[in-house]
Amino acid sequence: MSSTTSKIGSARPFGRFEWSVARRYLGATRKGAGVSLISIIAFAGIMLSVATLIVVMSVFQGFRVMLLSQLLSVSGHVYVTEGGLPMTEYEGRVEALSAEPYVERVTPILNVDSYFVTDWGQAPARIVGIERDDLFAIEEVSSPQNLLDGSLEAFGQGRKGGDQIAMGYRIANQLGVRAGDPVTVITAGGQETAFGRPPTTQKNYQVAARFSVGNTYYDKLFVFMPLEQAQLFARKPDEITEIELRVTDPLEIDQYIERIRAAAGPGAIIDDWRQRNSDIFNAVQTERGIMRILMLMIVLVATMLIISGLVMLVKDKRSDIAVMRTMGASEGMVMRMFMLTGATIGVTGAAAGVGLGALIIANLEHIERVLSALFGFRLFNPNLYYLDSIPAVFEWREVGIVVIFTLAMSFIFSAYPAWRASRVDPVEALRYE
Repeated sequence: MSSTTSKIGSARPFGRFEWSVARRYLGATRKGAGVSLISIIAFAGIMLSVATLIVVMSVFQGFRVMLLSQLLSVSGHVYVTEGGLPMTEYEGRVEALSAEPYVERVTPILNVDSYFVTDWGQAPARIVGIERDDLFAIEEVSSPQNLLDGSLEAFGQGRKGGDQIAMGYRIANQLGVRAGDPVTVITAGGQETAFGRPPTTQKNYQVAARFSVGNTYYDKLFVFMPLEQAQLFARKPDEITEIELRVTDPLEIDQYIERIRAAAGPGAIIDDWRQRNSDIFNAVQTERGIMRILMLMIVLVATMLIISGLVMLVKDKRSDIAVMRTMGASEGMVMRMFMLTGATIGVTGAAAGVGLGALIIANLEHIERVLSALFGFRLFNPNLYYLDSIPAVFEWREVGIVVIFTLAMSFIFSAYPAWRASRVDPVEALRYE
Protein backbone atom coordinates (compact mmCIF):
# COMPACT_ATOMS: atom_id res chain seq x y z
CA MET A 1 0.00 0.00 0.00
CA SER A 2 2.91 2.32 0.67
CA SER A 3 4.06 2.06 -2.97
CA THR A 4 0.52 2.89 -4.19
CA THR A 5 0.35 5.82 -1.78
CA SER A 6 3.72 7.05 -2.98
CA LYS A 7 2.63 6.65 -6.63
CA ILE A 8 -0.54 8.71 -6.13
CA GLY A 9 1.24 11.35 -4.12
CA SER A 10 3.96 11.75 -6.76
CA ALA A 11 1.57 12.00 -9.74
CA ARG A 12 2.29 15.13 -11.75
CA PRO A 13 -0.36 17.88 -12.01
CA PHE A 14 -2.89 17.30 -14.82
CA GLY A 15 -1.21 13.99 -15.46
CA ARG A 16 -2.61 10.64 -16.60
CA PHE A 17 -3.92 9.70 -13.14
CA GLU A 18 -5.94 12.90 -12.71
CA TRP A 19 -7.35 12.66 -16.25
CA SER A 20 -8.33 9.01 -15.79
CA VAL A 21 -10.21 9.79 -12.57
CA ALA A 22 -11.93 12.79 -14.20
CA ARG A 23 -13.06 10.69 -17.18
CA ARG A 24 -14.31 7.94 -14.88
CA TYR A 25 -16.42 10.43 -12.89
CA LEU A 26 -18.15 11.51 -16.09
CA GLY A 27 -19.51 8.02 -16.67
CA ALA A 28 -22.63 6.52 -15.20
CA THR A 29 -22.36 4.25 -12.21
CA ARG A 30 -24.92 2.20 -10.34
CA LYS A 31 -24.84 4.62 -7.42
CA GLY A 32 -24.39 7.85 -9.34
CA ALA A 33 -26.55 7.47 -12.45
CA GLY A 34 -28.29 10.77 -11.69
CA VAL A 35 -24.99 12.60 -11.72
CA SER A 36 -24.25 11.30 -15.21
CA LEU A 37 -27.68 12.45 -16.38
CA ILE A 38 -27.05 15.98 -15.14
CA SER A 39 -23.69 15.95 -16.92
CA ILE A 40 -25.45 14.96 -20.14
CA ILE A 41 -27.97 17.77 -19.64
CA ALA A 42 -25.14 20.26 -19.04
CA PHE A 43 -23.35 19.00 -22.17
CA ALA A 44 -26.52 19.32 -24.26
CA GLY A 45 -27.25 22.80 -22.89
CA ILE A 46 -23.76 24.03 -23.70
CA MET A 47 -23.83 22.44 -27.17
CA LEU A 48 -27.20 23.97 -28.10
CA SER A 49 -26.38 27.40 -26.68
CA VAL A 50 -23.02 27.56 -28.47
CA ALA A 51 -24.59 26.38 -31.73
CA THR A 52 -27.37 28.96 -31.42
CA LEU A 53 -24.92 31.76 -30.71
CA ILE A 54 -22.73 30.82 -33.67
CA VAL A 55 -25.72 30.63 -36.04
CA VAL A 56 -27.19 33.95 -34.88
CA MET A 57 -23.89 35.82 -35.09
CA SER A 58 -23.07 34.25 -38.47
CA VAL A 59 -26.42 35.41 -39.86
CA PHE A 60 -25.87 38.94 -38.57
CA GLN A 61 -22.39 38.98 -40.09
CA GLY A 62 -23.84 37.61 -43.32
CA PHE A 63 -26.37 40.45 -43.39
CA ARG A 64 -23.61 42.99 -42.96
CA VAL A 65 -21.29 41.46 -45.57
CA MET A 66 -24.08 40.94 -48.12
CA LEU A 67 -25.52 44.43 -47.74
CA LEU A 68 -22.06 45.96 -47.87
CA SER A 69 -21.16 43.96 -50.98
CA GLN A 70 -24.34 44.89 -52.83
CA LEU A 71 -24.31 48.55 -51.85
CA LEU A 72 -20.67 48.99 -52.81
CA SER A 73 -21.08 47.12 -56.09
CA VAL A 74 -24.23 48.77 -57.49
CA SER A 75 -24.06 52.26 -56.00
CA GLY A 76 -21.10 54.59 -55.78
CA HIS A 77 -18.68 54.92 -52.89
CA VAL A 78 -18.52 58.74 -52.85
CA TYR A 79 -21.14 61.21 -54.06
CA VAL A 80 -20.54 64.74 -55.31
CA THR A 81 -23.59 67.02 -55.33
CA GLU A 82 -24.44 70.70 -55.05
CA GLY A 83 -26.83 70.40 -52.14
CA GLY A 84 -29.90 69.41 -54.12
CA LEU A 85 -29.30 71.95 -56.89
CA PRO A 86 -29.03 70.68 -60.47
CA MET A 87 -25.50 70.24 -61.78
CA THR A 88 -25.08 71.59 -65.30
CA GLU A 89 -21.44 72.29 -66.08
CA TYR A 90 -20.14 69.04 -64.63
CA GLU A 91 -17.77 67.86 -67.38
CA GLY A 92 -14.80 69.67 -65.81
CA ARG A 93 -15.48 68.05 -62.44
CA VAL A 94 -15.73 64.64 -64.06
CA GLU A 95 -12.36 65.10 -65.76
CA ALA A 96 -10.69 66.40 -62.58
CA LEU A 97 -12.04 63.53 -60.48
CA SER A 98 -11.14 60.92 -63.11
CA ALA A 99 -7.53 62.10 -63.01
CA GLU A 100 -7.13 61.09 -59.36
CA PRO A 101 -5.15 57.81 -59.09
CA TYR A 102 -7.37 56.28 -56.39
CA VAL A 103 -10.60 56.82 -58.38
CA GLU A 104 -11.60 53.80 -60.43
CA ARG A 105 -14.73 55.18 -62.09
CA VAL A 106 -16.65 58.47 -62.26
CA THR A 107 -20.34 58.24 -63.20
CA PRO A 108 -22.67 61.20 -63.83
CA ILE A 109 -26.18 60.28 -62.63
CA LEU A 110 -29.63 61.82 -63.06
CA ASN A 111 -32.20 60.47 -60.61
CA VAL A 112 -35.84 60.91 -61.60
CA ASP A 113 -38.72 59.82 -59.37
CA SER A 114 -41.39 58.44 -61.65
CA TYR A 115 -44.45 56.22 -61.95
CA PHE A 116 -44.75 53.22 -64.26
CA VAL A 117 -48.07 52.07 -65.71
CA THR A 118 -49.01 49.02 -67.80
CA ASP A 119 -52.23 47.19 -68.60
CA TRP A 120 -51.40 44.74 -65.79
CA GLY A 121 -50.20 46.98 -62.99
CA GLN A 122 -48.57 50.16 -61.81
CA ALA A 123 -45.73 51.02 -59.44
CA PRO A 124 -43.46 53.88 -58.40
CA ALA A 125 -39.80 53.66 -59.37
CA ARG A 126 -36.58 55.61 -59.48
CA ILE A 127 -35.18 56.21 -62.92
CA VAL A 128 -31.39 56.27 -62.91
CA GLY A 129 -30.12 58.12 -65.96
CA ILE A 130 -26.72 56.66 -66.80
CA GLU A 131 -24.37 56.39 -69.74
CA ARG A 132 -24.25 53.08 -71.60
CA ASP A 133 -20.60 52.30 -70.71
CA ASP A 134 -21.19 53.15 -67.06
CA LEU A 135 -24.14 50.72 -66.88
CA PHE A 136 -22.08 47.94 -68.45
CA ALA A 137 -19.42 48.58 -65.80
CA ILE A 138 -21.92 47.61 -63.07
CA GLU A 139 -21.49 43.84 -63.30
CA GLU A 140 -24.21 43.15 -60.72
CA VAL A 141 -26.69 44.51 -63.29
CA SER A 142 -25.17 43.83 -66.70
CA SER A 143 -23.50 40.44 -66.25
CA PRO A 144 -25.24 37.43 -67.89
CA GLN A 145 -25.93 35.75 -64.53
CA ASN A 146 -27.78 38.85 -63.32
CA LEU A 147 -29.87 39.37 -66.48
CA LEU A 148 -33.00 37.24 -66.21
CA ASP A 149 -34.15 37.93 -69.76
CA GLY A 150 -33.49 40.33 -72.59
CA SER A 151 -30.27 42.08 -73.49
CA LEU A 152 -28.60 45.45 -72.94
CA GLU A 153 -27.13 45.62 -76.43
CA ALA A 154 -29.71 48.19 -77.54
CA PHE A 155 -29.39 50.27 -74.35
CA GLY A 156 -28.24 53.80 -75.16
CA GLN A 157 -28.53 53.23 -78.92
CA GLY A 158 -30.65 55.47 -81.13
CA ARG A 159 -31.77 59.07 -81.14
CA LYS A 160 -31.32 60.78 -77.76
CA GLY A 161 -30.21 57.48 -76.29
CA GLY A 162 -33.16 55.48 -77.60
CA ASP A 163 -36.17 54.14 -75.73
CA GLN A 164 -34.71 50.97 -74.18
CA ILE A 165 -34.67 50.69 -70.38
CA ALA A 166 -33.54 48.04 -67.87
CA MET A 167 -35.54 47.39 -64.74
CA GLY A 168 -35.33 45.23 -61.63
CA TYR A 169 -37.27 42.01 -61.90
CA ARG A 170 -39.44 42.71 -58.86
CA ILE A 171 -40.87 45.93 -60.26
CA ALA A 172 -41.19 44.19 -63.64
CA ASN A 173 -43.20 41.41 -62.01
CA GLN A 174 -45.35 44.00 -60.27
CA LEU A 175 -46.04 45.61 -63.64
CA GLY A 176 -46.50 42.24 -65.34
CA VAL A 177 -43.88 42.85 -68.03
CA ARG A 178 -40.91 41.02 -69.47
CA ALA A 179 -38.15 41.97 -71.88
CA GLY A 180 -39.63 43.44 -75.06
CA ASP A 181 -42.86 44.68 -73.45
CA PRO A 182 -43.85 48.36 -73.50
CA VAL A 183 -44.37 50.49 -70.37
CA THR A 184 -45.74 53.97 -69.85
CA VAL A 185 -43.62 56.23 -67.65
CA ILE A 186 -45.03 59.30 -65.92
CA THR A 187 -43.12 61.91 -63.99
CA ALA A 188 -44.56 64.74 -61.94
CA GLY A 189 -44.24 68.31 -63.07
CA GLY A 190 -41.44 70.48 -61.78
CA GLN A 191 -41.52 72.91 -58.90
CA GLU A 192 -43.98 75.77 -58.85
CA THR A 193 -42.71 78.84 -60.70
CA ALA A 194 -43.99 82.33 -61.44
CA PHE A 195 -45.52 80.92 -64.62
CA GLY A 196 -47.17 77.98 -62.84
CA ARG A 197 -46.22 74.34 -62.47
CA PRO A 198 -44.78 72.60 -65.50
CA PRO A 199 -47.00 69.78 -66.79
CA THR A 200 -46.31 66.14 -66.12
CA THR A 201 -44.38 64.13 -68.68
CA GLN A 202 -45.67 60.85 -70.06
CA LYS A 203 -43.83 58.66 -72.51
CA ASN A 204 -43.72 55.03 -73.65
CA TYR A 205 -40.56 52.94 -73.36
CA GLN A 206 -39.59 49.35 -74.03
CA VAL A 207 -38.12 46.97 -71.46
CA ALA A 208 -34.78 45.86 -72.85
CA ALA A 209 -33.91 43.55 -69.95
CA ARG A 210 -34.82 42.53 -66.43
CA PHE A 211 -32.01 42.23 -63.90
CA SER A 212 -31.66 40.73 -60.44
CA VAL A 213 -29.15 42.16 -57.99
CA GLY A 214 -30.39 39.99 -55.13
CA ASN A 215 -31.31 43.03 -53.05
CA THR A 216 -35.00 43.92 -52.87
CA TYR A 217 -34.23 47.64 -52.67
CA TYR A 218 -32.62 47.64 -56.12
CA ASP A 219 -34.76 44.93 -57.71
CA LYS A 220 -38.02 46.61 -56.72
CA LEU A 221 -37.17 50.29 -57.21
CA PHE A 222 -34.40 50.89 -59.76
CA VAL A 223 -34.91 51.40 -63.49
CA PHE A 224 -31.90 52.32 -65.63
CA MET A 225 -32.41 54.71 -68.57
CA PRO A 226 -29.83 56.25 -70.94
CA LEU A 227 -28.67 59.55 -69.46
CA GLU A 228 -29.53 61.69 -72.51
CA GLN A 229 -33.01 60.15 -72.69
CA ALA A 230 -33.55 60.67 -68.95
CA GLN A 231 -32.59 64.33 -69.32
CA LEU A 232 -35.06 64.66 -72.18
CA PHE A 233 -37.82 62.85 -70.31
CA ALA A 234 -37.34 64.87 -67.09
CA ARG A 235 -37.03 68.12 -69.07
CA LYS A 236 -33.60 68.72 -67.57
CA PRO A 237 -31.29 69.13 -70.55
CA ASP A 238 -27.59 68.82 -69.75
CA GLU A 239 -28.36 68.38 -66.04
CA ILE A 240 -27.41 65.66 -63.59
CA THR A 241 -28.29 65.04 -59.97
CA GLU A 242 -24.91 63.85 -58.72
CA ILE A 243 -21.56 62.37 -59.63
CA GLU A 244 -20.85 58.90 -58.26
CA LEU A 245 -17.26 57.85 -57.63
CA ARG A 246 -15.88 54.38 -57.10
CA VAL A 247 -12.54 54.27 -55.29
CA THR A 248 -9.94 51.54 -54.85
CA ASP A 249 -10.69 50.88 -51.17
CA PRO A 250 -14.21 51.93 -50.09
CA LEU A 251 -13.65 50.68 -46.53
CA GLU A 252 -10.85 53.23 -46.09
CA ILE A 253 -12.79 56.11 -47.54
CA ASP A 254 -11.46 58.70 -45.08
CA GLN A 255 -8.07 58.81 -46.76
CA TYR A 256 -9.69 59.95 -50.03
CA ILE A 257 -12.29 62.46 -48.86
CA GLU A 258 -10.11 65.58 -48.67
CA ARG A 259 -8.51 64.98 -52.05
CA ILE A 260 -11.93 64.35 -53.61
CA ARG A 261 -13.23 67.56 -52.07
CA ALA A 262 -10.28 69.50 -53.51
CA ALA A 263 -10.69 67.92 -56.96
CA ALA A 264 -14.45 68.56 -56.99
CA GLY A 265 -13.90 72.27 -56.60
CA PRO A 266 -15.80 74.99 -54.76
CA GLY A 267 -19.51 74.56 -54.12
CA ALA A 268 -19.37 70.77 -54.13
CA ILE A 269 -20.86 68.80 -51.26
CA ILE A 270 -19.25 65.43 -50.57
CA ASP A 271 -20.80 62.46 -48.80
CA ASP A 272 -20.06 58.75 -48.95
CA TRP A 273 -21.76 55.37 -48.73
CA ARG A 274 -21.46 55.25 -44.93
CA GLN A 275 -23.50 58.41 -44.50
CA ARG A 276 -26.16 57.42 -47.02
CA ASN A 277 -26.61 53.96 -45.52
CA SER A 278 -25.84 54.74 -41.89
CA ASP A 279 -29.32 53.76 -40.66
CA ILE A 280 -29.05 50.27 -42.13
CA PHE A 281 -25.54 49.49 -40.89
CA ASN A 282 -26.02 51.11 -37.49
CA ALA A 283 -29.17 49.04 -36.98
CA VAL A 284 -27.42 45.82 -38.02
CA GLN A 285 -24.39 46.57 -35.82
CA THR A 286 -26.54 47.50 -32.80
CA GLU A 287 -28.73 44.42 -33.14
CA ARG A 288 -25.64 42.27 -33.56
CA GLY A 289 -24.13 43.61 -30.33
CA ILE A 290 -27.36 43.12 -28.39
CA MET A 291 -27.84 39.60 -29.72
CA ARG A 292 -24.24 38.72 -28.81
CA ILE A 293 -24.89 39.77 -25.21
CA LEU A 294 -28.18 37.85 -25.05
CA MET A 295 -26.68 34.73 -26.57
CA LEU A 296 -23.66 34.85 -24.25
CA MET A 297 -26.09 35.01 -21.33
CA ILE A 298 -27.70 31.81 -22.63
CA VAL A 299 -24.26 30.20 -22.76
CA LEU A 300 -23.67 31.47 -19.22
CA VAL A 301 -26.86 29.80 -17.99
CA ALA A 302 -25.95 26.56 -19.76
CA THR A 303 -22.48 26.42 -18.23
CA MET A 304 -23.96 27.02 -14.77
CA LEU A 305 -25.46 23.53 -15.05
CA ILE A 306 -21.92 22.28 -14.48
CA ILE A 307 -22.13 23.51 -10.87
CA SER A 308 -25.16 21.39 -10.03
CA GLY A 309 -23.64 18.34 -11.69
CA LEU A 310 -20.32 18.65 -9.86
CA VAL A 311 -21.95 19.41 -6.50
CA MET A 312 -23.92 16.17 -6.76
CA LEU A 313 -20.82 14.36 -7.95
CA VAL A 314 -18.82 15.56 -4.94
CA LYS A 315 -21.54 14.37 -2.57
CA ASP A 316 -21.67 11.00 -4.30
CA LYS A 317 -17.89 10.54 -4.32
CA ARG A 318 -17.07 11.65 -0.79
CA SER A 319 -15.86 8.18 0.16
CA ASP A 320 -13.70 7.96 -2.99
CA ILE A 321 -12.20 11.36 -2.19
CA ALA A 322 -11.46 10.24 1.36
CA VAL A 323 -9.73 7.08 0.14
CA MET A 324 -7.58 9.03 -2.33
CA ARG A 325 -6.67 11.53 0.38
CA THR A 326 -5.58 8.74 2.73
CA MET A 327 -3.50 7.27 -0.10
CA GLY A 328 -1.55 10.50 -0.54
CA ALA A 329 -3.62 12.65 -2.87
CA SER A 330 -3.22 16.32 -2.03
CA GLU A 331 -6.00 18.90 -1.91
CA GLY A 332 -4.70 20.42 -5.14
CA MET A 333 -4.82 17.03 -6.86
CA VAL A 334 -8.46 16.46 -5.84
CA MET A 335 -9.39 19.96 -6.91
CA ARG A 336 -7.77 19.48 -10.32
CA MET A 337 -9.61 16.18 -10.83
CA PHE A 338 -13.03 17.77 -10.39
CA MET A 339 -12.07 20.85 -12.37
CA LEU A 340 -11.04 18.57 -15.22
CA THR A 341 -14.42 16.84 -14.98
CA GLY A 342 -16.31 20.13 -15.34
CA ALA A 343 -13.93 21.47 -17.98
CA THR A 344 -14.36 18.29 -20.03
CA ILE A 345 -18.09 18.92 -20.16
CA GLY A 346 -17.45 22.49 -21.31
CA VAL A 347 -14.83 21.54 -23.92
CA THR A 348 -16.84 18.70 -25.46
CA GLY A 349 -20.04 20.76 -25.34
CA ALA A 350 -18.35 23.73 -27.04
CA ALA A 351 -16.76 21.50 -29.71
CA ALA A 352 -20.08 19.79 -30.42
CA GLY A 353 -21.79 23.20 -30.51
CA VAL A 354 -19.32 24.48 -33.12
CA GLY A 355 -19.92 21.40 -35.25
CA LEU A 356 -23.69 21.67 -34.91
CA GLY A 357 -23.61 25.40 -35.68
CA ALA A 358 -21.52 24.83 -38.82
CA LEU A 359 -23.93 22.08 -39.92
CA ILE A 360 -26.95 24.37 -39.45
CA ILE A 361 -25.28 27.23 -41.35
CA ALA A 362 -24.41 24.91 -44.24
CA ASN A 363 -28.07 23.87 -44.54
CA LEU A 364 -29.71 27.12 -43.47
CA GLU A 365 -31.78 27.64 -46.62
CA HIS A 366 -33.15 24.09 -46.53
CA ILE A 367 -34.03 24.46 -42.85
CA GLU A 368 -35.78 27.78 -43.58
CA ARG A 369 -37.87 26.19 -46.34
CA VAL A 370 -38.88 23.26 -44.15
CA LEU A 371 -39.84 25.50 -41.22
CA SER A 372 -41.72 27.89 -43.53
CA ALA A 373 -43.72 24.99 -44.95
CA LEU A 374 -44.32 23.63 -41.46
CA PHE A 375 -45.60 26.91 -40.01
CA GLY A 376 -47.43 28.01 -43.15
CA PHE A 377 -45.72 31.38 -43.68
CA ARG A 378 -42.36 32.67 -44.95
CA LEU A 379 -39.94 32.97 -42.05
CA PHE A 380 -37.50 35.06 -44.10
CA ASN A 381 -39.42 37.67 -46.08
CA PRO A 382 -37.23 39.21 -48.83
CA ASN A 383 -39.45 42.31 -48.97
CA LEU A 384 -38.67 42.98 -45.32
CA TYR A 385 -34.95 42.18 -45.24
CA TYR A 386 -34.03 43.35 -48.80
CA LEU A 387 -32.29 40.04 -49.54
CA ASP A 388 -33.45 37.00 -51.51
CA SER A 389 -32.03 34.43 -49.11
CA ILE A 390 -30.69 34.17 -45.57
CA PRO A 391 -27.02 35.20 -45.63
CA ALA A 392 -24.61 33.58 -43.20
CA VAL A 393 -20.84 33.94 -42.84
CA PHE A 394 -19.06 31.42 -40.61
CA GLU A 395 -16.58 33.78 -38.97
CA TRP A 396 -13.77 32.03 -37.11
CA ARG A 397 -13.08 35.10 -34.99
CA GLU A 398 -16.64 34.98 -33.65
CA VAL A 399 -16.36 31.23 -33.11
CA GLY A 400 -13.14 31.79 -31.17
CA ILE A 401 -14.82 34.34 -28.90
CA VAL A 402 -17.70 31.94 -28.22
CA VAL A 403 -15.42 28.98 -27.49
CA ILE A 404 -13.08 30.97 -25.23
CA PHE A 405 -16.03 32.39 -23.28
CA THR A 406 -17.56 28.93 -22.90
CA LEU A 407 -14.32 27.37 -21.71
CA ALA A 408 -13.66 30.23 -19.30
CA MET A 409 -17.13 29.88 -17.78
CA SER A 410 -16.69 26.11 -17.55
CA PHE A 411 -13.48 26.50 -15.54
CA ILE A 412 -14.97 29.24 -13.35
CA PHE A 413 -18.12 27.29 -12.53
CA SER A 414 -16.08 24.13 -11.91
CA ALA A 415 -13.86 25.88 -9.39
CA TYR A 416 -16.25 26.06 -6.42
CA PRO A 417 -17.43 22.38 -6.45
CA ALA A 418 -13.80 21.32 -7.01
CA TRP A 419 -12.70 23.41 -4.05
CA ARG A 420 -15.44 21.84 -1.93
CA ALA A 421 -14.18 18.41 -2.98
CA SER A 422 -10.63 19.29 -1.96
CA ARG A 423 -11.90 20.30 1.53
CA VAL A 424 -13.53 16.95 2.25
CA ASP A 425 -12.28 15.58 5.61
CA PRO A 426 -11.21 11.93 5.07
CA VAL A 427 -12.03 11.00 8.69
CA GLU A 428 -15.56 12.43 8.53
CA ALA A 429 -16.20 10.96 5.09
CA LEU A 430 -15.13 7.42 6.12
CA ARG A 431 -16.72 7.41 9.57
CA TYR A 432 -20.06 5.98 8.41
CA GLU A 433 -18.78 3.90 5.50
